[in-house]
Amino acid sequence: MSAAAVTERTAKERVRRTRSRGRNELAPLRVSQIAVHEYDLDPACISLVCPSCRTWVPISRPNGRPGRTRLVPHDTERAGTADPTYCTDGSHRRVIIDVEVERWRRRMEEGVSETDGRRSNRVTRKPKVTPAPALTQIAAQKQTATTEDEPGDGRRCGCCAR
Repeated sequence: MSAAAVTERTAKERVRRTRSRGRNELAPLRVSQIAVHEYDLDPACISLVCPSCRTWVPISRPNGRPGRTRLVPHDTERAGTADPTYCTDGSHRRVIIDVEVERWRRRMEEGVSETDGRRSNRVTRKPKVTPAPALTQIAAQKQTATTEDEPGDGRRCGCCAR
């Protein structure tokens, strides 16, 4: 065979596109820039508050590769509502977990101890109030009163006439 007959075959350059439909072009969320009470790094359920719709959302693959940690696609209303609205700004948004779990746990414990110190555990009882007299009792007092301040007419009231 001649050198001209043997041609080198190469693969055609393909158009590259993302395989997943869920992409979010917003800047990634850094956990260190979020308030401590707005994220949860408990290994059972790693989640945070979505900054756009203010609902708690789990984080997908928190221990996976750094670029793949994202907010799960979610709705803005509670689960089970009729005609939910999809959160377009927060769904599929990348998350950078740059806080150590032990440091987060210590900060949460410090916060709990601060709030416990502010709350009083002493029970303050309401004073007991005597019930007001019935209208017939008030009328009876006015009719039988013979003091100078409230002169009565000397008659007995209708409830005591028997």
